[in-house]
Amino acid sequence: MRRQNAMVNYRLSIVNQQGTALIITLLIVTLLAGLAVEFAYEVYVSTSALSNWRNAQKASLTAKSGLAFSSDYLKILNEFSYTSSRKFVVPAYKDLGENTILLVTIEDENSKFNINSIVYENGLDNEEALESLKKLFEYLNINPSLALAIADWIDPDLEPRLKNSEDKAKNQFLWSIEELALIEEVDRETFEAISPFLTVHGRIGEINININTAELPVLISLHGDMTETLAKKIIDYRESAPFENIADVVRVSGMETIGIDIQKLITVKSTDFRVTARATVNEITRFIESVIDTSMKIHYWREG
Repeated sequence: MRRQNAMVNYRLSIVNQQGTALIITLLIVTLLAGLAVEFAYEVYVSTSALSNWRNAQKASLTAKSGLAFSSDYLKILNEFSYTSSRKFVVPAYKDLGENTILLVTIEDENSKFNINSIVYENGLDNEEALESLKKLFEYLNINPSLALAIADWIDPDLEPRLKNSEDKAKNQFLWSIEELALIEEVDRETFEAISPFLTVHGRIGEINININTAELPVLISLHGDMTETLAKKIIDYRESAPFENIADVVRVSGMETIGIDIQKLITVKSTDFRVTARATVNEITRFIESVIDTSMKIHYWREG
């Protein structure tokens, strides 16, 4: 009897040992599987990160090559006596390889109202430009007093035109149009409404708008008596034949008098252009935005 019990206990011991070994084996296998999965994931992440980095580097270099090509294109534009396109896409000049896309656009900054024209370099107001800016805002259904807040932001004195408009003012000319968002009176909706028609590039204290490329709101801002009807006539005229000389503006019906008055404010040939090169490589996108004049001087540069 005792011998039978011993045999049973012996067999149970063996079974328990085998069960324990099986559990340990399963634990080891599970642990190794987890480590393998984690290792594979780390390899995948590292490989993906390296691939993304390579794609980003290639995209950045491709964007820079697009910007360099645009400079050559601007040199060609400068050979013409007038500028008639406000914004256009530069055609691709070579095959960039598989899964690589480059888009280069050139936009005429002289088609916009120069926000830095409302104050002269000596700090005094350019009253004519200030009134033009007010009229531009009014046409866009923006409170024209915003022009006064912007003037306070720029001019060097501390005398506010509006309540608190000199508080935190920069008291210097704007370097980029995005600076307008720092002015208390400019909320997001206002900024989005006015920014397409404004620039900070051009001569300080001077209005110099390209009559061939300016959009309707900018044309209306050129003169106190400029109506929407007259501005549309200018657009209709230039679509059939671009203005080759500023004096040609008087040929537009109804512009016989106003056309003479605005000649000191307009041009037919642009000198400042915003160039945006956007490159995508395998869904990784990089862009370069710059403002370049026809002497190839860079006034603004931003990468992202």
